[in-house]
Amino acid sequence: MTKILKLVWIMWSLKNHENRRKFAFMFREYWDYITQQQLLSKSSDTPYKIETLHLGINHKILLVVHQFSRTGAPSASLYLARAIFSLHGVRPVIISPIDGPIREEFEGEGFLTIVDPLLFSYPNYSSEACDFVAKFERVIVSSLVSFGFIRYFRGIGKRLTWWIHETDVLFSGIANTARDIPLLFAACESIWLCSPLCFPLALQYASEDKLHLLLYGCTDTAIPHRPHPSGKMVFSIVGSVQAHKGQDVFLEAIERLPEELRCKAIFRIIGSRFPSDKSGFYEKVCARAILIPEVECIESMPPSRLQEFYAETNVLVSASRHDSMPIVVTEGLMFSKVCLCSSAIGQATLLEDRKDGLIFTNESAVELSEKMAWLLQNPAELAILGVAGRSLYEKYFLMSSFANNVKNLMLDCR
Repeated sequence: MTKILKLVWIMWSLKNHENRRKFAFMFREYWDYITQQQLLSKSSDTPYKIETLHLGINHKILLVVHQFSRTGAPSASLYLARAIFSLHGVRPVIISPIDGPIREEFEGEGFLTIVDPLLFSYPNYSSEACDFVAKFERVIVSSLVSFGFIRYFRGIGKRLTWWIHETDVLFSGIANTARDIPLLFAACESIWLCSPLCFPLALQYASEDKLHLLLYGCTDTAIPHRPHPSGKMVFSIVGSVQAHKGQDVFLEAIERLPEELRCKAIFRIIGSRFPSDKSGFYEKVCARAILIPEVECIESMPPSRLQEFYAETNVLVSASRHDSMPIVVTEGLMFSKVCLCSSAIGQATLLEDRKDGLIFTNESAVELSEKMAWLLQNPAELAILGVAGRSLYEKYFLMSSFANNVKNLMLDCR
């Protein structure tokens, strides 16, 4: 009877918002602990071989990514690895808790990679992991999601730098999950932010002098435009199919187009299901897209093949509900494509509407549809806006500028 009364009291206490938040945090910690124990019981091998433990002596810099996926932050870290190699002639080592396809790209360019499933969630002290991290002269952690690494290795990793790519939604989520966020910011020597949109959020946890803007650089791989064989205008939205990327907004905008305009275009959704998404968003998008004859759904692909699709695209659409500085838009600018962007992404702070791109109000399918209709009615504007967008890429995103900015930041932090 006493146990039942205690359970009733606990359930009653969850009416309070703060109690619910604490309960959710404790449950996540418990679930993480169970997961860690399962990983430990299954793993009879260690990622830290004898030769691995000495990598830091020669490679100097360790880059930490939250996963080896072909998403924004890991891709930006590949650009950072290239920049560091061009500056110092030494390739950094890249480590992550989750394997994925971009790991092959790192290794194809000669960068050593390590996968440690417990990297962000060691339940107990690991002398091997700590010895490995301590060997490096500098540790650069990419993505707010990697806070678990800083929590565990603060005081061990030298000259910790945190390169943050996220905006308000994820900041709020992490703040609710990790109550020690101010301490983690304090543990870092420097905080790099990949977008002006990140500054108001980071200022909640760090002083202004600790924060530095670092726009990533994107290697110029543009190839000439190749018109679609049908002669139609091609609109492409590229990225993992998930709610914050706004593929549903894109589809609604297409549905709003008059049929006589819609039939003059091809609309491509290029991307696969986001691995951790359990909401069914991907299935809903596919089911909706199949009802529109002009829409093509294409799975994610390696960058080399994606180049061909960029070449055939006239308009690169970003309908993201929040996105600090999506790489696909930068690549669109690089390819001299018209970039039609939500007002909620980082590039919207750099673009000027109808001068070097087109901007529509975040989540407004009506405005997006109007902008697409305007382009279909004024195809001569494609070349004008595309050339101006290319100039914006050359101003902000050239690898030479990025490498120089990385160099200056590393000097400033000495």
